[in-house]
Amino acid sequence: MKKLLLLLFIPIVCFGQDVETKEYYDNGQKIIEKTWQDNTQIKTLIEIMSDNGSGYKYFINENGIEVGVNFYVIRDYGKYFKVELSIINNSKDRLDFLEKDIYVSVNGKVKNKEKYYAIPFNEYNSKVTKRQNLNEFLTGVSHGVSNATAGTTYSQSNSYYTGNNGYGNVYTNTASYSPALANMQYQQNTAEMQELQNNQEDRKNYINEGYIKNHTIFPNTVFEGYFLIKYNRNVTDIDMVIKLGDMEFDFSNDRWHLP
Repeated sequence: MKKLLLLLFIPIVCFGQDVETKEYYDNGQKIIEKTWQDNTQIKTLIEIMSDNGSGYKYFINENGIEVGVNFYVIRDYGKYFKVELSIINNSKDRLDFLEKDIYVSVNGKVKNKEKYYAIPFNEYNSKVTKRQNLNEFLTGVSHGVSNATAGTTYSQSNSYYTGNNGYGNVYTNTASYSPALANMQYQQNTAEMQELQNNQEDRKNYINEGYIKNHTIFPNTVFEGYFLIKYNRNVTDIDMVIKLGDMEFDFSNDRWHLP
């Protein structure tokens, strides 16, 4: 079934600039798209409305280079602000995207603001490796304890007696060992460890492929990926500037306030 898009153009004025607004629906969600000229750049703010509130995507276009970002919070070996990044190079020049050319600052009642930056791939990858190794170690210890007692079952019986000294209960504890039961436990523990390793390997591959690294973006190509920023619930908003050659794409919060 084709999606029906309802477009509504509402020109408004912001910062002395004409703003073109489009409103439409996509997969049940209302989309408000605002585009305006800011000096040599064209900016587009997309608001995606849902029952849970609004989400935003930001795009800046200059000389055929379009940079888009999207911010939200995730848990992935820790809690972070995740920034999805896309760069479309429709120019005739190639661009060198460098991790060091992402400039981040946070706002809010946060101490040691210098600790909040675009985490480089190598730093995050090292943390993931350590966390995964710890997961395997703890699982291995748990399985080792389980294997040590695998196949052994315990039971207790009691008997009632009477005699010259009165009466009472006699409790007898017995243990039995079942090789078949032990083998089932060994196989289950082995399968659980293999599943953990497979899941962690899949996650590691996703991070290796998706996390941004230094990259040359050739003409008529698209570069996509993501990076993380340390999370703090007291952060109210994030200012971010991305440099590509002699161009700056400013996604600082105060540059996107619209009526």
